[in-house]
Amino acid sequence: MFRIRFEKQSQFDFLNNIRKRLEFNWSQLAKFLGVHPRSLSDWKTEKYTLPEEVFKKCTKIVKRKSDIPSYEVLPNFWNTKEAGRKGALAVKNTCRSRRLNLRKEILRKKIFKPRETYQLAEFFGILLGDGGITDNQVIISLNRKYNKDYSIFISKMIRKLFKIKAPVYYYHTRSHKNNITVTISSKNLVEFLLLKGLKKGNKVRQQVGVPLWIQNNIQFSKSCLKGLIDTDGGIYYHRHQSQGYKCFNIGLCFTNKSVPILIFIQRTLEQLGFIPKLNKRSVNLYREQEVCRYAREIGFSNSYHFGRLKEFFKMKYGEVSRMVRHMPGKHEPRKGFAGSSPVLSA
Repeated sequence: MFRIRFEKQSQFDFLNNIRKRLEFNWSQLAKFLGVHPRSLSDWKTEKYTLPEEVFKKCTKIVKRKSDIPSYEVLPNFWNTKEAGRKGALAVKNTCRSRRLNLRKEILRKKIFKPRETYQLAEFFGILLGDGGITDNQVIISLNRKYNKDYSIFISKMIRKLFKIKAPVYYYHTRSHKNNITVTISSKNLVEFLLLKGLKKGNKVRQQVGVPLWIQNNIQFSKSCLKGLIDTDGGIYYHRHQSQGYKCFNIGLCFTNKSVPILIFIQRTLEQLGFIPKLNKRSVNLYREQEVCRYAREIGFSNSYHFGRLKEFFKMKYGEVSRMVRHMPGKHEPRKGFAGSSPVLSA
């Protein structure tokens, strides 16, 4: 069957003119032409050219030849060559895509796959706190003002664990000027982390928890706790009155919307002898003695938290000169504080 090809936009004008002359709506016109309404819709939008049989039927309605736009008659199989060209191009693009995917597979970044250690458990805590995993990337997002040093610490930790670079990115746009990220583009790393119990996508929606290999080992749990507190935790000050006396105290708070993680924090602290309080979205240590004990026995890799602790003692007791000079150890207790408060030497 021959096809009729009009100039651009002319096919719609031609059909619309027929419709108006017959005083039909489009459904009625389709019925008059003996075609399905969807076919008529495709001709209206010029998705397809007009069949010769339909064209002849329409021209009988037109009174003046001037009402028929310029057109050309296309022979049978006129588009076979074009279809073949497009098919060949599609095959070529598919082959190119396969070659590129194969090349990407070959060029994948090799990573060192560490065994289960304290440091790996702490890194998992960091990821569960401020990290995110996509198909090809691992991204840890931090506050630029408070965590600049900590971002460098994380970058070095990743390099030590997996033997790959982890660049630190600073953003300069107004909406992200306070953001800083540690980003690793490595599908091999993503696959390793998923194999070890982490998940891609939204952690809150999936209610992600801590992997069992960490939960089943109290020392690994302790290290993971440290990574979680360093990212989603913080030290805060609070003033209140008790029996007529003004009090100035300190607390440690961990906030998260994943219930399994909150339960892990509470259970681990209890196993270590602390008295945590679990709320709807947070776990808290309210006593000064417990915050100091946490700093001694577990410690902070994030220097911002330790700075907050020192500032508290300076504000409350007027000195910090005899406090611990260095950050507490990563996994083993060190000697505690020896400041003006009896709490410091507890």
